[in-house]
Amino acid sequence: MLVDPLDFLLPLVDFSEPIVTAATIAKWPQGIRQRLVDQGFLVAADDADRVVCPECHDHEEVVLAPPGPGGPRYFIECPRLLRVEVSSRELRRWQVNPITIATALGQSLKLSGRMAELAAGRLWRIGRTDWQGASRDVLFARGLGWSDSASVRALIVQSRKPIIFTAMQRPPSDFWQRRAHPVLPLFQLATLSEAGIDVEVMEIAAAIQDADLVGSASDASPVTDEQLKLKIRQQIKAENQTSLTDEVFVGAYRNCKSLRAAAKFLSEETGQEINKDKVRRALERSGGAATVLNDEDSDSIVRGVASQRRDSRGKNLLQSKPKQE
Repeated sequence: MLVDPLDFLLPLVDFSEPIVTAATIAKWPQGIRQRLVDQGFLVAADDADRVVCPECHDHEEVVLAPPGPGGPRYFIECPRLLRVEVSSRELRRWQVNPITIATALGQSLKLSGRMAELAAGRLWRIGRTDWQGASRDVLFARGLGWSDSASVRALIVQSRKPIIFTAMQRPPSDFWQRRAHPVLPLFQLATLSEAGIDVEVMEIAAAIQDADLVGSASDASPVTDEQLKLKIRQQIKAENQTSLTDEVFVGAYRNCKSLRAAAKFLSEETGQEINKDKVRRALERSGGAATVLNDEDSDSIVRGVASQRRDSRGKNLLQSKPKQE
């Protein structure tokens, strides 16, 4: 049975410190570590300052390195054996290189544009793709379930119709404040080849369509003035910023039915000077005023996307776009 190195790499990605020790790697199938190192997915990290006792295997101790004429030798204190020597090989550690994962994913998907790190060590825009007649940002993210994920979410929702890849996990159900964007775990969609990361583009296309369908339905749900006011307050507080996302501008326009009225409503609620041009630009990024208002009728969207999904099979990612109606 063939073993995919990604099965050992991807579970590490969402650790706050994605580091693997020599003791853990010793349990991996032969050749997995070397292949991940050769392809740049694992890089050498600092040596460990604590190790599991190589004799007892049931306790972890601080490494001692007394100087000696032949160079340092490494020991740990052991309750049973008093002192146990450890080799320098047992101190070695390797760290996941998420930039290599993001780069390989972008190459596999044949995206346009340059990769950019949006949040250090947490979020990358790996490129753009033309999907259903609109340019969309494709992102790779770590730690969407961490306690500080609000800042990452703020960057995601400011992206252009984002499609988000993660290593293993989707964010918790309360992560999105309103619209849920497509989140695609690589462990379900990718394998490692000699050339890099291979992805199941048909599965990706289907997953994007499914997620967009859910997002469109949620967008179509009516939002009252009170709900929109609460959302504005929560968003500014949670993201620790004064800017608003396109979803808020769109929600205000849907409720107020005019650019000027939406701008006035948002100005009163935020204490900022928001003019109608800001609302207009947000509407343009969301497909235009007609599209925004038409999206309130989700039945046609459901039928259109569901019927188009069958036609996407057998194409690559860039070809697997549903046709515009």
